[in-house]
Formats: sequence, C-alpha cells, structure tokens
Amino acid sequence: MTPRSSRRTYDRAMNAQTTRPRPARFDTVVIGGGVVGASIAQHLSRRGVSVAVLDQASGVGGGCSYANAAIVAPHHVVPLATPALLREAPRQMVRRPPAVRVQADPSLVPWLGALSASASPRRSRVATERLQRLAVESTELHRELAAQGLNPTLRKTGAVDVYLRKPRREPSGFVPFVDLLRLEPTLATGAGGTHDGEEWTLESRSFVTAMLEDAARHGADVRYGTTVERLLMEHGRIVGVATPSRTIRADHVVLAAGLGAAPLAGRVGVSLPLRGGRGYVVDLAIDSGGPRLPVRIKDYRVVVTPLADRVRVAGAIEFGDESRPMDEQRAEALRRVAGSVLPALSDALVIDRWAGERPCTPDGVPVIGASKAVENLLVATGHGMWGMILAPVTGRLIADAVLGMPEPAPWLAPDRFAHGMRRALATR
Repeated sequence: MTPRSSRRTYDRAMNAQTTRPRPARFDTVVIGGGVVGASIAQHLSRRGVSVAVLDQASGVGGGCSYANAAIVAPHHVVPLATPALLREAPRQMVRRPPAVRVQADPSLVPWLGALSASASPRRSRVATERLQRLAVESTELHRELAAQGLNPTLRKTGAVDVYLRKPRREPSGFVPFVDLLRLEPTLATGAGGTHDGEEWTLESRSFVTAMLEDAARHGADVRYGTTVERLLMEHGRIVGVATPSRTIRADHVVLAAGLGAAPLAGRVGVSLPLRGGRGYVVDLAIDSGGPRLPVRIKDYRVVVTPLADRVRVAGAIEFGDESRPMDEQRAEALRRVAGSVLPALSDALVIDRWAGERPCTPDGVPVIGASKAVENLLVATGHGMWGMILAPVTGRLIADAVLGMPEPAPWLAPDRFAHGMRRALATR
C-alpha cells in the first residue's frame, strides 16, 4: 500500500464516522494520531475501551509520522546518547555533510548537558538493554499485526551496513566489501560492513492508517483537524480536554502528540523537557537498478530504504530552534551521499523532501506511563528515532495502565523529570 492509497483508504473509512452524532464523553481521549497515538487507540479499542483520537493535523501523517527511515531493526535501537556516539559526535559535526548539527541556542545548553550525562557507560548499557527488550517485543507485535492483515507494508528484507572506511573497531560480523556485493550488488564503494537478516521495512503512513481503521472498526472516534487547547482538571485529576469548539470529558487522557505533549503537560504541572531532533527524508522515484535491501551508510549516518513505489533516503539529526524552515541543501546533501554509494540513485527524480522534529528526552529514552502527580493523565512521547518500531509495545503498555494493570517500569515514568533533568538521571 502506497502513502497515497493508504490516505484514500483511510478517508473512505473515516467518512462514515462524520454521519454519526459524536459523543462528548469517552473512557479515554488520545491526543495525537501518529504512529504512537494510533497504536494506543488500536490497543484500547480492541480491549473494549471507548476512545477518541484528537489530532490537529488535517489527516494522516501531519507530524513526525509523515515519514521516517522505514526500517524496523530491533537490535539497532539504542538511547539517543551512548559513549560511542559521544566519541563520534565531534567528527560527525565537522564531516561534510554533517550527520549531527547543533544550532546556536542557549536554551539547549542544560538539555545537552543532561543528555551527555546520560551517556555514561553504565547508564547507556542498562538503557540499551531495556530499550532493545522493548524493541524485540514490539517487533513481534508488528509481525502479529501483519499476520492479521493489519500491517500491510511490513516486509522482511534484512539490511546491510556499509563502511566507506574500515572502522577502528570492527563490529561483530564484519565482512569484506566483496561479500556485501553478493547481498547488495548495486553498491559502488566501501571497505566492508555487516548484514542483519532480522530486519523489516515498513511505511509509516500505511501503518497509521491501518491502526486507525482497526480502532474505528472497534468503536474509536478519530477526529483530525482538532486542536486541544488545554486539559481539564478538577480536584487534582484530569477529567477531559477543551478544544476550540467543545469540551470532551474522559476518565483518562493520553498525551501522544510528540513535542506538542510538553506544553499541555506543563500547564497541569508535569514537566516534559522535550526537544526536537530534526531528521530529513528524501524520496526518489526509480524504476530499476535501485537497491534491493536497505543500506545504512555508516560513515554519514544515512539510511537508504527501498519501498514499493520509491527509494527513501533518510538521515541527520539537528538540534536548535524547532520553528526554523527546512534546509533544502541539507536534504540534497543526503541524496548526494546516497548516490555516491548507490549510483543508480544519482540521477533519480526527487518526488518528496521532508524534515520532522522527533521528540527527544534529555535522558535519551521515551516517556511511557501514567503520571503519579496528576491522576488520570498518561504520557507516550519522547521516542526520538524509534517511534515506529516502539509504537505497538507503547500501545500495549498504555492500554495496560489505563486498565489498571501493572505500570510500565519507573525508568519510563512521566514524573521522572519533576525535580529537574539532572535529578532524573541520578535516580536511574
């Protein structure tokens, strides 16, 4: 299913909802209809919870879920900062094009300081083990959805990592370039690399569409073009939300709106110190000669993913003013890197360019669970680059919490930043 056809299918499914009177009360309101919010709605509605999904965008893919690298790779999921990434960061910032860029923004200084502190070897090791356990479980949930016909573009492909220069420390499974060519003959250059057969490709908008269609079939009310202005509180607990046109009452409210979760949470006293990590995507039209496997160009942190109707080039992470316009030259630089390694992409027609702010936390791991400080408030954001792969397990964890089952682990808790970013790291 292509992004365009998934939107048409979604529109047909949602049109039926507009003819019914819309209730003003639900068991749960989910704010945000991207990959995470859609997964939460699907889990809740299948478990008998009445759900409203509210999103300010006009349709599927209005935020970060518009596009991503389109790879589900559980063993590549790591915290935002690790000792290895910190060692590489200075080199990646001066490389052309840079894989990492930090804009001049004084407000970033304490956030980046906390992020660096989170990259201590012990914290990084523990966080990586925890995240990869979640990622493995979430990948299994993706596969179960596909077996039920609910994940139409999930496809097992495997992937190759290519190093243009031989790394100082060879990763496990490193093979010479000639061996990589047997797996991906379109590669033009490299010193060697690795292959992982346990990876899948998945187009994000098709996933969101499938989750929301299934949620709607189980009674969910999906409302795009709906801005939530504030959360409603009575006696220290959340009782609903206010939109410009109406009030919607609910027993629980879930913030799954990416960066938009932070101001809503802040107004009721829950601190979510999120910053946007901007990533770029360039989609190319190519009829033949393109790669058959996803390729990660490790030197530049660029990912090339063949999809049904395009080849996607994704990469870069930038921190700074989240309101700045997209840097077209930055996107073009990614395409040039991809073309230098996979020559068939050099002259391919660009059919889409996009940049999105991935919500990142200063300790590098997501925020998933119920607030202890504000009753009936749950949060699911801060997934950074891993929103797509972790969406199903996030849906399960939030649904469990709504239904009174054991809470997610404290290391994911929304209240861990209540006493500041440094204090949160000290308690992990």
